[in-house]
Amino acid sequence: MCQPPDWAAGDLYLCENAPELAPIIKKFSPCPLSPKKQEEYFSILLSGIVAQQLPPEVSQDLMQKMENFLGSPITPKAVFGAKDEDLCALGLVKQKVDYAKSFAGAIADGIITMDKFPEMTDSQISKQLLQIRGLGQWTIEMFLLLALCRKDVVPSADFIFKKELQRLMKLPEIPKRGQVTKITEHWRPWRSLAVWYLWQNAGSKK
Repeated sequence: MCQPPDWAAGDLYLCENAPELAPIIKKFSPCPLSPKKQEEYFSILLSGIVAQQLPPEVSQDLMQKMENFLGSPITPKAVFGAKDEDLCALGLVKQKVDYAKSFAGAIADGIITMDKFPEMTDSQISKQLLQIRGLGQWTIEMFLLLALCRKDVVPSADFIFKKELQRLMKLPEIPKRGQVTKITEHWRPWRSLAVWYLWQNAGSKK
């Protein structure tokens, strides 16, 4: 398992170079994120496929049923070896069964090289994963940030982050992808950390 970034160094950098974040950092520091184990990668990404167009509580319940049936963490071998009708009986629609098996097959065929993810760049990982039907930009960005703990990810497809960024920067509307990149440029190379703090700030308002 990879070592987490030095989040404390990131705190210092952001407080110095992005003073607008300093009060939020002071409130929610330290960041506890640490990389997930490699054997969990498939299951984490699979949950992104399962969750598409479903309420969070429904997708979480479905993943729990799949883990009970296939084992935890779920492996490509377990998915590939399961009968379609058994997966559908758990509540998975046929299209997502096809996506899950295609994903498992891509790993078996070496198209997706999860064992090499720790040494690969963010763009290399994204390029591989975007080949998989059912894996979109948001899921891949969440995986890079939360599972691999890559320190400079900006999830421009994440609504909660963009809404909080709008509030922080007092923008007239929620920023689009190109605007997000420009607005957060001075947060480099610790944009993942800044995003995590904005998520905490958003969650504290509920």
